Amino acid sequence: MGSHNGRACAELIGSSPAITELQRVIQRFAAVDAPVLITGETGTGKEMVANLLHQHSRRGVGPFVAVNCAALPDSLFQSEVFGYERGAFTGAERRNIGRIEAAAGGTLLLDEIGDLPLDNQIALLRFLEEGSFERLGSCEPIEVDVRIIAATHTDLESACRASRFREDLFYRLGALRIHAPPLRERGDDVLALARCFIDRFARQYEVAVRELDERAVEAMLEHHWPGNVRELKNRVLQALVMGDGSTISDHDLGLRLSSQATGNGASVPQEVTSLRACRKRAEREAITQALKAAGGNVQTAAAHLKVSRAQLYRLIKNHHLDDHSVSG
Repeated sequence: MGSHNGRACAELIGSSPAITELQRVIQRFAAVDAPVLITGETGTGKEMVANLLHQHSRRGVGPFVAVNCAALPDSLFQSEVFGYERGAFTGAERRNIGRIEAAAGGTLLLDEIGDLPLDNQIALLRFLEEGSFERLGSCEPIEVDVRIIAATHTDLESACRASRFREDLFYRLGALRIHAPPLRERGDDVLALARCFIDRFARQYEVAVRELDERAVEAMLEHHWPGNVRELKNRVLQALVMGDGSTISDHDLGLRLSSQATGNGASVPQEVTSLRACRKRAEREAITQALKAAGGNVQTAAAHLKVSRAQLYRLIKNHHLDDHSVSG
């Protein structure tokens, strides 16, 4: 739980169709001052998406306040979110404004909303319906101009059917919906993200920048990434701190090429397990040939490949083709 005003958005780096669509939806939704529900697996960067919605909206100059509903004890949710008056309960020695008031003029993120108990769901629904609330220990209604964004890794529609989540609250929160894609659906974005984190952590922890070797690249493209971007961050940091070589290997990342062995130790033919690596090589070759045919002109090559100029520049960087003879 805390507040943030703008920060690096490395989690949205990439040129995959999934991340390009997410960026497009964020721009559209940022212009509409309505509640947003962000869904996605753990570690996909849902809070980052919420922060971008805030930054690109008219509320971007106001506060961004996040509340982790799963981290708050049930008994503290209302006092933290709505605030309380002095004497409202034992230990309330002074008035305390809640997270809603702290977010006035800005955005309130209710993270992990799917873990909110039913009693607190009712209190939240009342605020959303009436547009006002009362601090604990007070009967005076307070109106606050705030945009509500909710995020969850759980399936709220299933939770509604199981009576674990109120259907009316679900529809109140989900006027607009965004899905943060898992890392495994973002293709080569994993490599761009890894290099971003390598540069960031090298500066932060004052360690040498190291490149990914070929085995590391193939292992990263094959890995399922159950922990998504958060897992990638942790693996990259571990590799930078613990690795000894001049490059980062699959071993440094704690990954192993599936072409070496399956879970039961049986060998797997290389051609079966390296499809993504083959695709990556084919993409690199297509870019190289397009640039060559276009005489190094990125605009012409991008038109031939049916991608934007900006996308092609990112792909050139991702494939380490920066030293290729290119022109605008």
